[in-house]
Amino acid sequence: MRPTANARARLALGGLWLALAACAAGCAAATAEPPPLPTLAVPTVAAEAQVSVIGPAVTPTGDAASARPAITIPQEVAPGQHLSASGSFTETETQAAGPMLCQIQRDSCAFQQLVIDRDPNILFSESQPPPYGVEDRMMHPAMELPLARLAALVRSEWDGKVQLMVTAAYDSQFRHDLAEPSPQLRYSLHYEGRSIDLITLPADHSRNARLCALALHAGFDWVHNEIDHCHASMHANSLCTICSPLAP
Repeated sequence: MRPTANARARLALGGLWLALAACAAGCAAATAEPPPLPTLAVPTVAAEAQVSVIGPAVTPTGDAASARPAITIPQEVAPGQHLSASGSFTETETQAAGPMLCQIQRDSCAFQQLVIDRDPNILFSESQPPPYGVEDRMMHPAMELPLARLAALVRSEWDGKVQLMVTAAYDSQFRHDLAEPSPQLRYSLHYEGRSIDLITLPADHSRNARLCALALHAGFDWVHNEIDHCHASMHANSLCTICSPLAP
């Protein structure tokens, strides 16, 4: 049987409603906000690689370089000029690195706390006769990491053609502050192992201005361009305070 005219009209109207509904659904889908993209994990930056220092195991003393506020360090420290890690050209070594509390004597309790740095990436003068030559490698434990960083900076700065050399570190012979005639009254952070004298090899004094600036980047607290070498010092708890007053 063929559908009547009314039936055909109803079917056409139903088809129209279905078409309108499909169009509405499609339009709504087209204008709706797209689903959010998946959140991507941000890669973590690897911690700064610490150069391994061959020597006695010591208790970590903290990372002064990462703890201090960001400052702009000059590209060079001019001959005769000194500069602190705070960016001051007027701050003294005592203000920046702390005072010398004692002269560490050989074989004393504090002397036993000094470490011997045997980092193969650093040259050490060891010019004094035994047993004093090794003192160029002896220092406060807090000095090791900045020194290792500095050695890496020196290699990078001069394309691996230049090495860092330590010409003096701890000094038990009181060969610093020689203007003071009495050895017992001489004052130097070398006597606590918290100062170090540095050059580059092949020797070139013109590099010392840049070397001193790199030493601050490496984590030392005060530098002095003494023209024929760069003197660098570290703020750290004095080894003179960790031993009993009755200790030898």
